[in-house]
Amino acid sequence: MNQRICSEGLFEVVRVHSTRIAPATSRLILACRGDRLLGADQTGRVYMGRLLPQRLPTTRKLVLQGTYDIPLRCRPLRDIRNRASFRLPISGEIDPLARFQHTSVWVGSRRIDIEISYLGPLPA
Repeated sequence: MNQRICSEGLFEVVRVHSTRIAPATSRLILACRGDRLLGADQTGRVYMGRLLPQRLPTTRKLVLQGTYDIPLRCRPLRDIRNRASFRLPISGEIDPLARFQHTSVWVGSRRIDIEISYLGPLPA
């Protein structure tokens, strides 16, 4: 089966907390079509990215590269024009054929453990 087809669909991504059940704010829904990703969580953060095949032919994992935008809740007190954006980079490796997986991704310079579950296909 083609990796591109297997990685398309709706996914639930949950941040893994070692000692407690993940709250609803730690969950997001992610849609993948082709190599493009788009998702959002309940707090208004928007996630965008791409799935890129690795260059090593011996592995079936894909490289996840993306960003998430942090929404502004109010007008900032200081001038923020010097900052280019409020985006944090996301990177990691995922298995496009797994229906459920536990993996780690890098958000900015911080490593975060997540669980990814396949929910179903996207409508045509």
